[in-house]
Amino acid sequence: MYLLRKAISLLKVAALFIILTSCAAGNAPLTKGANTLNAERPKDEACRTELKREVSTLNVGVEASAGELADMLNRMIPKELYKGSTKTKGLTADLLRTGPIAVSAADNFIHLTIPISMSLSYGMFETPAVATKLKFKMGARVAPDWKVNAEVYYVGLTDLLAENVGIGPISIKPRSIVEGITQPVQRTLSELISRKLNEQFPLKAQVAKAWSAAQKPVLLDKNYNAWLTIIPQEVILYPLYAQKNQVKLSVGLKSYAELVVGPQPPVRPIVPLPNLKLISGSERNFRVALNTDLFYRDLRAIAQPLLLNKELGSDGRKVMLKDLDLYGNGERLMVKVVTTGDLEGTFYLTCKPSFNAQTNVFSVEDVDFEMQTKSLLLQSADWFLHGTIRNTIREKLNMDLTQRVTQAREMAGKAMAKVSLAENVFLNGSVKTLKLNDVMVQKDKISIQVYAEGETAVVFH
Repeated sequence: MYLLRKAISLLKVAALFIILTSCAAGNAPLTKGANTLNAERPKDEACRTELKREVSTLNVGVEASAGELADMLNRMIPKELYKGSTKTKGLTADLLRTGPIAVSAADNFIHLTIPISMSLSYGMFETPAVATKLKFKMGARVAPDWKVNAEVYYVGLTDLLAENVGIGPISIKPRSIVEGITQPVQRTLSELISRKLNEQFPLKAQVAKAWSAAQKPVLLDKNYNAWLTIIPQEVILYPLYAQKNQVKLSVGLKSYAELVVGPQPPVRPIVPLPNLKLISGSERNFRVALNTDLFYRDLRAIAQPLLLNKELGSDGRKVMLKDLDLYGNGERLMVKVVTTGDLEGTFYLTCKPSFNAQTNVFSVEDVDFEMQTKSLLLQSADWFLHGTIRNTIREKLNMDLTQRVTQAREMAGKAMAKVSLAENVFLNGSVKTLKLNDVMVQKDKISIQVYAEGETAVVFH
């Protein structure tokens, strides 16, 4: 009888223990049973929806060599440079151009050397013509009304003139006379050159044409169905560049440029040409964003044959992965694994996606167990926590994207080659570098963005 009562008492204690442990398990986020540990799915976090964007510059420029400028100036500048009074009362001067103008470009100025003959008159008296050469330097700026303004400055003579010359009853200094009449000469040259430049290079009309043309999607490749989209943001003016006998006056279109593969992007309403913005910098790179998407289903298809039904061991214990899943959570890639063997259950690991633009390899870094999973394993399966599964997953979740990057580089090359934007308007340039810009985790995929960089210009033919 005593033994029977003892057995009943032990059964009651066992039942109470089962009830208490069941209640405790019901309140815990993680459950465990015989040889089984199941971690709860981590709380969902919002993922980013847009990749980073970088502004690039399309250049609309006027370029000319010193020789081309010399040809233009020799056609437009007349033989008679000045005829009129001097600072000496009653004395007049007559300046005639006697030969071709020499032009060079350096130090961001255009340098002019004009051969002249100068004769002076005082009443009935007149001096013989004196030959010399006048030196000027010319800069240029663009006004808010888009007009090019040439600014010509006298800088001196190339030849020494006689110290004193007698003309009738007076004695004069030819050098002083020349320097005294340079103000009207340089004013005349500035006005003449400005007018001719604006006639030959209607800057606003060219920029407006390029601005409108750039806003329409351009088909680059029919096979890939690849489109170049440019979204101009503002118009900037660069300072005059004049070096090594080359002259450039450039207007830049600050824009977002992207290569889109798929259906034709929608045509946006044309944004009117904004006001001109003057800057002092020299940023002239053009960047085309190249995006590629890695869907988790594709990563799973690669990783599952390499990971499923493979034994992973540690401290004499072995497990086998019988299922694997991937999804995005916030900025991290989540790896869900289901194991069997010495440890059965469901566990979650977290990692950071990475792309190496030099090797074209997608990989994962910082692979570790998610916090709730780690807490559970610390209590009940420390051997699995420190096993080989993390390194194995890191090694197998790799993908060589060389083919995709090669295709993207080829299409980027077309985006910067001679591409017709509109009638007689072309985008010219070349790809110089390719660099990683952003890796974005989404719920069903990872988006990778690289930028093809080069220097481009919009040219008119």
